[in-house]
Amino acid sequence: MGGGEAEGAWAERLRAFLGRVEARLGRVEGVILFGSVARGQAGEWSDVDVLVVSDAFEGMPVPDRIGLLLELAGPRVEPLGYTYAELTRMVRRANPLALGALIEGRFIKASERLLRLAEEASKAYVREGRAWAPRKAPEVPH
Repeated sequence: MGGGEAEGAWAERLRAFLGRVEARLGRVEGVILFGSVARGQAGEWSDVDVLVVSDAFEGMPVPDRIGLLLELAGPRVEPLGYTYAELTRMVRRANPLALGALIEGRFIKASERLLRLAEEASKAYVREGRAWAPRKAPEVPH
């Protein structure tokens, strides 16, 4: 993303994307910008990784979700969609995509429970290089 102007342009595009997603799906619990763009490490050819959280995805096959989101996203946006329950299971299983999005991502929109899940994830896991590891419990004196 590289600079204030570029960052503002992406934020504007993602808010417009959110509007289109809400118009199609109804309630959207969260939209999270994650990956290299969110970390400020994007290059000229980087795509924009976006995670959409909506219970409207319940029962919808993953390829259909991706197809719908790609149709609404526009160029260079790589969207993924999960329900809140799916995202919660991913966090419990230390899924690196879920942890990266929730801990290092930038929330375009977030419900209270999604913010709580992000807080829980950041308390439970820490990045070690390219991987996520459980945080060690503090030692308690005997």
